[in-house]
Amino acid sequence: MDLLRLGVGQRFDHDMPAEGMSIMLASGSPLLTFNFSLTEKQIAAFLNGSTSFGLAYEHDVLFFLFKIDGFLDWSDLAFTIHLAGDEAIEDNSSYLPFHLLLVDSATSIIQGIRIVTASPDFRRLLARATVEQAEKPFDTIAYYRTIGELYKTYPTAHSMLKKARLMERGGLTLPDDRD
Repeated sequence: MDLLRLGVGQRFDHDMPAEGMSIMLASGSPLLTFNFSLTEKQIAAFLNGSTSFGLAYEHDVLFFLFKIDGFLDWSDLAFTIHLAGDEAIEDNSSYLPFHLLLVDSATSIIQGIRIVTASPDFRRLLARATVEQAEKPFDTIAYYRTIGELYKTYPTAHSMLKKARLMERGGLTLPDDRD
């Protein structure tokens, strides 16, 4: 297993879209990377803002939904276990660590690292969804077409929230009162 070593002030030498976000698994835990132009106020908000997460799953596409108060409004990233190498998410009824990484897009220097947790319910749903994905055949072109179609149906993260199977704030599952 390759070990990923990250530190504030170090260079992040991984491919990322300019001014974008990405999600991957690192030893079975989500690593959400934000690659932005930053101010000191934004860095502080990233490090201290309350976090919220959601999961939407439709047509074999999993969407991570996330928000960091004062830093980023609701956003989304599509995910498939098929593009995660040999990674897997273990359903062991424990809290799931979520690694958040803030990178300055101009310098590729890591400006902040946080670890927050998602509930055992979140972990269970994510593990189940990725197992379902892994059991089905995968076609890269069809996957990206499906994502495009889903974005036509749900053009914003806010519209996707209405279809989220689970939503959390600070590691606590929120009641399903979105109707």
